[in-house]
Amino acid sequence: MTRRIRLEPHMAVDELERRYRAAKEPHERSWWQILWLLAKGQLAREIAESTGYSRYWIGQVAKRYDVEGPEGMVNRQHTHWRRAPLTLAREAK
Repeated sequence: MTRRIRLEPHMAVDELERRYRAAKEPHERSWWQILWLLAKGQLAREIAESTGYSRYWIGQVAKRYDVEGPEGMVNRQHTHWRRAPLTLAREAK
């Protein structure tokens, strides 16, 4: 028996579709598409066939959305998590 991925109801299906169509960043656009298709009731297997993403990754996107909500659907690839150099931190005091 196939298990469906259920999403937390952070947004309505129509809003997920709107976010998918409005997204400019390619990864984010794909993630919103995955969420939209899941919310419409498609299986991860079907979404994997149409998007090219693995069922595992589709589950990871759904998990992030469930935990972090819409704010979690941001591509973190180009986010800089480095701390300021110590010399700059000392000068700021």
